[in-house]
Amino acid sequence: MGIPLRLLGLVTVTLLGATCAFPTDDSDKVFVSIVSLDTSLVVRRGEKLELYARMYHASGPDTVEIQNVRFLWTTDDEDIATVAAGGLGSAEVTGVNSGVVNVNARAVAFEQAQSDQFAVRVSNPVEIDSIRPEIVRFGDTITVYGVGVDSIFIAFLENATLFDYPIPGAVATRTRDSLGFATAVFWVPPPARSSQLSFIGPGVFGNAADSTRVFPVDALEPNETAPRAINLDAPPRFPALPFFRFFNPALAFEIPKRDEIGVEWYRFAQASPRDLTLILGGPDVRGTFQTFLTDSLSFEPADTSYRIGPVSWTIGPGSHFCRGFPFEPPEFQPESTIVALRGMPAGAMHALAFYGQPGRYGLAVIEGYIVSDPAFPRDDREEDDICNLADQPARIVPLGFRDTLTIDNPHDVDWIRFTVPSVQNVRFRTASLVSATADSSDVDLYVLRVSDLSPVTKADKVGSDEDVTVLLLGAGDYYVVLVDYIGVPTRYEICINCPDPFPTPALAPGVTPPAMKATGTPFRAPAGGLRSARP
Repeated sequence: MGIPLRLLGLVTVTLLGATCAFPTDDSDKVFVSIVSLDTSLVVRRGEKLELYARMYHASGPDTVEIQNVRFLWTTDDEDIATVAAGGLGSAEVTGVNSGVVNVNARAVAFEQAQSDQFAVRVSNPVEIDSIRPEIVRFGDTITVYGVGVDSIFIAFLENATLFDYPIPGAVATRTRDSLGFATAVFWVPPPARSSQLSFIGPGVFGNAADSTRVFPVDALEPNETAPRAINLDAPPRFPALPFFRFFNPALAFEIPKRDEIGVEWYRFAQASPRDLTLILGGPDVRGTFQTFLTDSLSFEPADTSYRIGPVSWTIGPGSHFCRGFPFEPPEFQPESTIVALRGMPAGAMHALAFYGQPGRYGLAVIEGYIVSDPAFPRDDREEDDICNLADQPARIVPLGFRDTLTIDNPHDVDWIRFTVPSVQNVRFRTASLVSATADSSDVDLYVLRVSDLSPVTKADKVGSDEDVTVLLLGAGDYYVVLVDYIGVPTRYEICINCPDPFPTPALAPGVTPPAMKATGTPFRAPAGGLRSARP
């Protein structure tokens, strides 16, 4: 007997309805799953996040999706986020207030099936969850964790502005993962103080919930009576910037003891020769510190003095010892000491800074020969910043010598050794090769005896054009030393008893610039602060 079409339709609907309750005895194998296509767990306040729910039946080793299921969406707290169902199992979550909320999805016709929930965080554009470490010193770094912290424009601890780590724009140290969580790393410079970190971001500003404690000494202390050792052969701290053998822009000249001068001491070691550039800069405390380099240095507790070796050299504004003999010409103190050295041999080099007031400074040691102005590259006589190297036989020049040299960094110095075969008049001249409108340099000329560095004569008028004659200069060996007084890179020509015309016609002669007035009071380390071990 056949079934009427009307009844056949009714049976079909009934069976389809019965399918919605299947399998009634295996309801633990029917479950809901929620996913987010952008995988983010974070939604900003007022913004939306789309979620999708799917229904599955676990049958043995297989999982089969059940189609055409309607879901009921809810949140645990509508003050944090609301949810509205869409089509094809989708839902739209809207952030209301900061917090974490569970978004729930339940299959309407499957009462015994397992529902699912999806944790969503609602956040302001920038929210700081934590800062580590909790205790830091000047020159340390802190890592900020949270939502949107990679977009922070500027961060502060008390009245100190933090620096991006390691160099803004050079290395990416701000991250954001696929879940929406971010990190940002900052140097902590002086005068940072223990406080809550405050920040300014894209259209927002705020504070961290917890405080960061700042211990007011820098990360390389103590280094007053013994040097802080730095291995220039160690793996670079910043692999993307391997030429930085050492770099820290957030170090501190701490508050000196009463009636005393503060000291920072570093010892750099390397196992093979290389070009090196050392930069120690303190623009906030210009004129209150003095830095020099040397190949040998020790501390004498008996008289609290620092002593260089008996045949050692120094380089730095106002300090150019030669074979243990002092040579300390006046030089205006810069905001930075920049010393580029060509082919520095294996071994150790010391850097010592005397300072008179607290403030921030930065220290960098760069592999390579760096000049502060590309218009004035190093000359062919480098390395001549060190008198010992000028003593090499191949470098000793005769009378009649002339050459074109550069002051490639502020307070560069050029040592030239020459021989006078018999008593005679000797004329020394220098001429700037920079146009008068651009020239503000001031190169001074000194003549010293090689035997004991005793002075013979000097020419130190304003500008880089000097002319001095020594009458009846005795036979022997001498140095002519060219010292950059004002701290301005330049190009100049020098001659020792060379014939006219001078300067060489093929070169553009410089013109003595108008008188310059140095601003500020030059700082000098106290007498006896640096001594030679020479008997």
